[in-house]
Amino acid sequence: MSRSLSQRDKTILLLLGVVVVLLLVYLIGVRPALNQLSNLAEERSSLEQTLASLGQVHARQQQTEERGKSVLSRVPIGAHEANALELLNQIAEQDHVTLVSVAYGNGTSGAPSVGTSGGSTSSSTSGSSNASQGGGGLSSLQYNVVVTGTTANLESFFADLATAPRLMTVQLQSVSGTASGDTANFTLAVYYRNG
Repeated sequence: MSRSLSQRDKTILLLLGVVVVLLLVYLIGVRPALNQLSNLAEERSSLEQTLASLGQVHARQQQTEERGKSVLSRVPIGAHEANALELLNQIAEQDHVTLVSVAYGNGTSGAPSVGTSGGSTSSSTSGSSNASQGGGGLSSLQYNVVVTGTTANLESFFADLATAPRLMTVQLQSVSGTASGDTANFTLAVYYRNG
């Protein structure tokens, strides 16, 4: 019996060898590469989500910093009492409200007087400027203020105080209506930073 292979057998063996080699290439090279590619796609998706969340955190941090800068820009270094009283008088004139009196602190002597300007008048006692400690390490100038005007003008006046270039808070003591308009009595705190 002869062991020689016919041409047909050689072709079949060659095709079988090629199939085995292709199978080995697939099992050893291609399939691990496809698995790694799939894992990289999942990792990329996860990293993109992380990047998006970090972008949101960064945007929130920038907004917080901007708000902080905005607040600090409204809180000057040093009391600048004349500026605070001038600003109060400007807002009163702008909103057609009459400043009846402006007294430093709890009715004690302290703040310089502000003269008549336009339709608004204000008066207070004169003397030294003492600052009381406010919250958050800020100091404040405290004023007892009495104003008169229409209800709409007083509402506009208080809204403008809240958005004034200086950080201020208002604590309303009383409001009373008269024939000539409404009278509001409130404590105004004008904040500043030391040093």
